[in-house]
Amino acid sequence: MWTKIAAYFKPPEFESIERNQKARFIHYALLAAAIVCGLLGAQNMSGGTGLNIFLFASAGISLLCILANKRGYYMPVAIFMTALMIVLITYSLLVGVGLKDAGLIAYPIFIIFTSYLFTKRAVIFTTSISIVSVFSVYFMEGRGYLPPAVYSDKSQLVVILILFPAAGFLLWVVVDNWEKGMRHLRDAYDLTLAGWGQALEFRDSVTEGHSQRVVAMTIALARELGVPRQELEHIRRGALLHDIGKMAIPDAILLKHGSLTPEEWQVVKQHPAYARSMLERIPYLTPALAIPYCHHEKWDGSGYPQGLSKEAIPFAARIFAVVDVWDAITSDRPYRKAWSYEQARAHIQEQSGAYFDPRVAAAFLNMLEKSGPSVD
Repeated sequence: MWTKIAAYFKPPEFESIERNQKARFIHYALLAAAIVCGLLGAQNMSGGTGLNIFLFASAGISLLCILANKRGYYMPVAIFMTALMIVLITYSLLVGVGLKDAGLIAYPIFIIFTSYLFTKRAVIFTTSISIVSVFSVYFMEGRGYLPPAVYSDKSQLVVILILFPAAGFLLWVVVDNWEKGMRHLRDAYDLTLAGWGQALEFRDSVTEGHSQRVVAMTIALARELGVPRQELEHIRRGALLHDIGKMAIPDAILLKHGSLTPEEWQVVKQHPAYARSMLERIPYLTPALAIPYCHHEKWDGSGYPQGLSKEAIPFAARIFAVVDVWDAITSDRPYRKAWSYEQARAHIQEQSGAYFDPRVAAAFLNMLEKSGPSVD
């Protein structure tokens, strides 16, 4: 029995992210409506206005709508919730103390609530309904049609103490759904980026596994250098996409086993510019662009494509440059065997202050000392 009850109150699950978010939102809203209506109904048992009957009925219908929402009837349930809220707000003012009633604060909640249930266009409609409701209460109050106030100060306090938590709860659900949506969106982006990196490795089998290795080492080195945690994700994406510009390099050049001609080498050196052209119009990837565009710049200004030097080179690109060279020289290539650990370490040391930022190179060598030859 308890299992069935728990299953009934469990939020719905749908395949569509947007549909799932809104269905879960209205599920929690229905639960809140049932609780609030039940509490207010109990509060008005002695009022003699019939409001308690309306409130208890609304609580029961809200509970029934939970099942309808799970079965996919989102729109009818959303319309019911919208109608219930505005009727309840208006009726509570009419049988209370009019525009002096504490329930007046429910109007902003109503507008926020319905704008999420539907779309932002609903704000105009629900705001208009709220204005009409307020004017109707004002008109009836001015004409003396309202019954004597049945709410005491204590009753108004109870209403406020119920409405404030209800508003906070609904806004919490909205924010929670928004955060989950953003996580789903970030996951989708990251899977897409990983797919791009994998596609490049499928095209150039010589560098298979290179992207995964340099991503891991770059993040480790960034942490060694004290890079703030919030920047690590941008660095990770930049490292993953560092050679994405090579997608624009012809196969005859990219996959050539022999030495490149000067003309072919000039084509290859365009891949950072190609990466920038591909990524700069994607706002999500703008903070990660430093590595794909600048990872071939050198500390002494002899790099490409801009010939930047020293601190003019973005810090993320300076970090990645050391890792990229390390992985390249310690991996087998068709034209040479991988360098030994000692040879590669000596090369990084020699190029500190020439190709590499001395501070970054020192941090990398220190990381190697702590990890040993197995660092990856």
